[in-house]
Amino acid sequence: MRNLFAILLLQSIVIQLSGQADVAFHPPIGIPMVLSGNFGEIRSDHFHSGIDIKTNGTIGHPIFSIEEGYVSRIKVQANGYGKSIYIDHPSGHTSVYGHLDGYREDIAEFVRSAQYKRRSHTLDLYLKPGQIPIEKGALIAYSGNTGGSSGPHLHFEIRTSGNQHPTNVLKYGFDIRDQVSPRFHTLTLFPAGAESAVNGKSEKQTVRIVRDQGIYTVPYGTTLRASGKVGIGVEVFDYLNGASNRCGVYALTMLVDGQEVYSLTMDEFAFSETRYINAHIDYGARISLNKKIRRLHRLPNDRLRIYGKLKEDGWITVTDDHTHQVKVIAMDVAGNSSTLEFQISGVTGASPEQGTASGGERTMRWDESNSFRTEEVEVDLPARALYDDIRFGFSKTPGAEGMLSDLYQIHHAETPLHLTYNLAITYTPPDPEWRDKLLLVTYNEDDELEEAGGAYDNGAVVATPRSFGPFAVAIDTVPPEIIPLRKIDQETISGAADIRFTIRDNLSGIEDYEGYLDNQWVLFEYDPKNDLLFYTFDRDRIEPDRMHELELYVTDAKGNVNLYHTTFTW
Repeated sequence: MRNLFAILLLQSIVIQLSGQADVAFHPPIGIPMVLSGNFGEIRSDHFHSGIDIKTNGTIGHPIFSIEEGYVSRIKVQANGYGKSIYIDHPSGHTSVYGHLDGYREDIAEFVRSAQYKRRSHTLDLYLKPGQIPIEKGALIAYSGNTGGSSGPHLHFEIRTSGNQHPTNVLKYGFDIRDQVSPRFHTLTLFPAGAESAVNGKSEKQTVRIVRDQGIYTVPYGTTLRASGKVGIGVEVFDYLNGASNRCGVYALTMLVDGQEVYSLTMDEFAFSETRYINAHIDYGARISLNKKIRRLHRLPNDRLRIYGKLKEDGWITVTDDHTHQVKVIAMDVAGNSSTLEFQISGVTGASPEQGTASGGERTMRWDESNSFRTEEVEVDLPARALYDDIRFGFSKTPGAEGMLSDLYQIHHAETPLHLTYNLAITYTPPDPEWRDKLLLVTYNEDDELEEAGGAYDNGAVVATPRSFGPFAVAIDTVPPEIIPLRKIDQETISGAADIRFTIRDNLSGIEDYEGYLDNQWVLFEYDPKNDLLFYTFDRDRIEPDRMHELELYVTDAKGNVNLYHTTFTW
């Protein structure tokens, strides 16, 4: 039996090696691969699933298939990866190329035909092995800035084809220079509850970090005293050659008094679990301070599979008057490492100083369904919506301009949620025709009013948010704006490559758009980050040197429609 286990273990190791370092992939782009982001980096509500390759601030760089295979998926969307292409390879990998400006001509025509057939810019096509075969190193597309990209670059992934789990691209032997060790920035200590304390307080304490003779530590004279159960958090980033971008570390290990109590390795993850990142980090610090502090302890509802060694879920129990030695080691894929060392002095018999009460109404347990009711508000959370128990808070204030109801503070935005919950705010519109236009609104990080979804239902406006915060009832009866970016009405624009419009909505957001030339549907593309809607003239589908009639319809999420109508010569 022992021999069988050894054989299976050896087979597993061989499969992993053959699926990673031993595969000789062609580079996905023809310029030096300098990264602005790496695998496992902390992003909003998710881990980064690939690498971001800089393209010198420009678009249009040729993109190549890393191995032979076939196009298995083509996705076009206004947000997310924008224009992307997926290629399945015989090695059992799927390579993904995102934020593309466009595809090579035969693939582009295949996509255009599907868009015209479906009368939709947005596509998600799954292809069969024989439809579009691809050779290793073949041109497949051109780099761009489409979708949710914040600047020109190539987003590149390698997934395991069978389960579509993204894997660490930096382990596949691409020519990406990394001679820079990770750097620690801050250290945070988290008391586990009211019975625990750090430096006499039951609230988390953050201290800065210095580097002394190659080792990171706390400044001279800094004393960390603790009692009870305490968690450690670190703000640590990796850096690569040629760029100053803060990237994610590959591995973290924590030792207490020489014994390993916590470890993680970023080899792969499942998309279904990536939102658990909000339990892995100090979510409150992420929201309020934009700090990416990794917890080296696991919250009760953290189901990430990136962890290795976990003793008592990484929590440190301090029950004596001794000094405990803590060491945290951060490593990148290239083997560069850095070490943080500090001491925690145990204090017994000390009563922690309690923080200011949060106005909590009741305790909500993470593993149970929870409800809260007033005459005006109903809140229903499913089990496992929370990552840990909370003391739920609620308050209300008069509504501001643009609100039809009071403003209700549902707990606070610094507490993360894994699942959506039901929120109902009682409201009866004075005019029944308002019902379809009602929605909930909240404030974003810039203190601007934004939609929070929802619809009228039997005396209340009901929504399913995925965050806590302030909510109120509002109404959207205003159609979107449509503003041409050049004069086209009754004009001759024969030399133009396209026609462009700014479109934006005051509240509920753009939901749909349709354009018709001479009563025929034409392909308009939407770039929401720039409020841009454009049509590229296609000589195969529109006759040149004649007058054309344009009808452009833009609809928001509450069904308000605007029509732009004109004629021009092209």
